[in-house]
Amino acid sequence: MLVSDIIVRDVVKVKESERIRDVLERFLLYQIGELPVVNDRNEIVGWITAREIMKRIGRTGPVIVPAMMCNVLFPYAALLDNEDMDRKLHRLMDCNVMDIAARKAPVIRFGSELDEAAALLGRVHAHSLLVEKNGILAGKVSPYDILRCTCDEPPDL
Repeated sequence: MLVSDIIVRDVVKVKESERIRDVLERFLLYQIGELPVVNDRNEIVGWITAREIMKRIGRTGPVIVPAMMCNVLFPYAALLDNEDMDRKLHRLMDCNVMDIAARKAPVIRFGSELDEAAALLGRVHAHSLLVEKNGILAGKVSPYDILRCTCDEPPDL
């Protein structure tokens, strides 16, 4: 069986010109945590996840940087993250999605075999794979989609 036989064609996505505010609206509305980023031709140009947003609004440990002035005793300084989460999120809202989106998305070709998709899903940190056909976003496939079509009947629990 092929990926093209089971893909979900109606994919929630975000355009590369949109803001993080738009991403968060879709995350909350559709109860999802990842979105493909596409251009005006519906070509996949990136991948944005809730994990990336969490990295930017969560507290980070001290960052060691070279001291501004040459100091023989203390050549490095530690910067502490004292900004609260709300302030970070507010600042992030108007950023362009491509400022934090990964340029490489978890993609599989339209005509690929399901076992190839299953193997790829086992290797990547994503809840689904984007399916591309001739460079264009054609749909997505998740582990659930693969299991649903490969199990003739649900296992007895």
